[in-house]
Amino acid sequence: MSRGTKRGGFLAWLGGPTRGASWSRLVLSIGLFLVAWQVAAMYLVDNRLLLVPFTEVAAALVDEIADGAFASNLYTTVLELAIAFPLAVFGGFVIGAILAGSKPVRQTLDPILTAMYSLPIVALAPLFTAGLGFGVASKVAIVILMAIFPVITNTDAGLRSAEPALIETARSYGASRLQVLRTVTIPHSVPFIISGVRVAFARGLVGVIVAEFFGAVSGVGFAIAAAAQSYQTARLLGYVVVLGLIGLLASIGLTALERRLAPWREES
Repeated sequence: MSRGTKRGGFLAWLGGPTRGASWSRLVLSIGLFLVAWQVAAMYLVDNRLLLVPFTEVAAALVDEIADGAFASNLYTTVLELAIAFPLAVFGGFVIGAILAGSKPVRQTLDPILTAMYSLPIVALAPLFTAGLGFGVASKVAIVILMAIFPVITNTDAGLRSAEPALIETARSYGASRLQVLRTVTIPHSVPFIISGVRVAFARGLVGVIVAEFFGAVSGVGFAIAAAAQSYQTARLLGYVVVLGLIGLLASIGLTALERRLAPWREES
């Protein structure tokens, strides 16, 4: 492996040199947003309970980091997501694959899954907290229920969207059902699944924060609720900015993963 490849390995995995313009636009977009935020808070919005300048938010976040509270709260939330989200993705993929592979099962379970997908799961957070306690278990349960349904829906749709002609061609060459699944159906469904995972992560992030609102002793949601109760707008918005960055990084990572797994989907 050449020195250039080693040096740029991670950036190359995210998109390579041709992605320089996209990264530049991303930085420009964030910069413009922060400038607009600063101007709006200083000259347009005369309510410090609603909005404060970004410079004050950054200062409050630095204070949280120096105090050690930020690391503790972030660790708790990331731990809960790290446990729950892979379980939701795996479970969603398995259930989606079962639905795609069996029409009777899909027709039987689809109304139930649709109804559950439509439920405001976050409204059940107090019940999970009462039943499972203030620890990690209640947050994991909420995140799984919030995140699993987009993965189920997109996996089912993706696995059933493969071109019948491609499947018949593979079978005509003697491919087994497992080989067809591995070489045709799953690769074709990758963009659908990644899209479902992207939506699932956003829902899971909302779920863990709301769950921490209702019962937690640590976590980003706990910190936001505490800041809101004491009217510390800068501190509250600091944690909101962190959540936005987590969502942005997850989206970038999933987009890069899709580009690696399904390069034929690359946009012109």
